[in-house]
Amino acid sequence: MSKIRILATEDDPIHEEKLRMVMATLKYDLIDVIVDPHQVIPIIRATNPDVLLMDVDLNSDISGIDLVNKINELYDIPTVFLTSFHDAKTFNKAKETQPAAYITKPYKADELERSIELAVFSKQKETKGIISTKNDRIASHFFVKDGSSLTKVLLSAIRYVEAYDKYCYIHTQHKKYMIKERLKNIADQLPGHLFLQVHRSYVINLEAIDDIQLTQSKLSIGDKEIGIGKAYRHALLSRINTLG
Repeated sequence: MSKIRILATEDDPIHEEKLRMVMATLKYDLIDVIVDPHQVIPIIRATNPDVLLMDVDLNSDISGIDLVNKINELYDIPTVFLTSFHDAKTFNKAKETQPAAYITKPYKADELERSIELAVFSKQKETKGIISTKNDRIASHFFVKDGSSLTKVLLSAIRYVEAYDKYCYIHTQHKKYMIKERLKNIADQLPGHLFLQVHRSYVINLEAIDDIQLTQSKLSIGDKEIGIGKAYRHALLSRINTLG
């Protein structure tokens, strides 16, 4: 079994050193301990960690709680808060991000280990449940709310899904539907053999692609040009059939 890969944030050198020692003792794969919170999302994009260990006070213009809120909009990674804050106000605010655990410093190695293991186990169980549910639920279509009606939309008719603020637009050739859902929630309900995320804001129907411009890292679906994010490029190229 591969090691659990962990990305952590910590601005205090003493706590950072302790964390590195604990990770080494527990034999986890510690990707890095990040001091600057503005580097966290790009590093997540590049490394795809299994668990985030997040400090609350990052000595920055953004708190760990605010950072996790941003991360949750883009990725589905379990978070364990490691913090010196014991007060109810901070805990309740952190709770809104739906973390896997909230651990106050000082902590014991076995306490952190159990929290990490539970976070990974819960995520694996959730993923298996999604796959099972998808296989049971998705056939060839689903219904979306269109005004006061529920309209049948064929999966094969969906060309791409576009995230916009707290909404998403499902685009077919002749119409688009606005859905009040996060992109990753919609992506979880689409069959993986047909749909793929190629950008933080786009999930596409692979069969709808008309052209891929490799040097410009973008693809075309009809008149729509969609950028290909660096983190998604390899997955896209591995899924398409090429000749020559």
